[in-house]
Amino acid sequence: MTEYENIELRSEKVRNIIGRVPPELVTGGPAYVIFLLVALFVATAAIPYPENIRAAVIVTHKDREGAHAEALIPYRYITRLKTHTEIQVEMEGYAAQKYGYKRGTIVAIEDSLISRNGNSYFRAYLTLKTPMKYDIKLNMQGVGTITVANRSILHYIIWK
Repeated sequence: MTEYENIELRSEKVRNIIGRVPPELVTGGPAYVIFLLVALFVATAAIPYPENIRAAVIVTHKDREGAHAEALIPYRYITRLKTHTEIQVEMEGYAAQKYGYKRGTIVAIEDSLISRNGNSYFRAYLTLKTPMKYDIKLNMQGVGTITVANRSILHYIIWK
């Protein structure tokens, strides 16, 4: 049994490679980790994260200048919206990817409570602008998107 204990299983080159730690990994490892953390920090400070509100929109009046519509917006956003806020509307039957969004502004906000299906809403009155690829009809429905804030991810992490 003592004969088998002295048998070498690896050559001298293999033992040399196994016994040596790569210097760039040891000296550069913490620097790589710090660089990665700094890059993530810069990315969170630079990448915008818009906060959007979605609302059901229905066209109530149409004239030469454009169209007038009403939007039902969840009541929890009543303090976040002001008049002259811009809105983008995707009309039903006309995909925004092909036909684009209808742009408009909120001209008035009614703060009375509207309850539907167990949810609370308030009504906002909109004016949609004229340049359109298709004709807007009376009582046409759509989905509106209102950008409330366009802050960075870091802002939400630190100040929220």
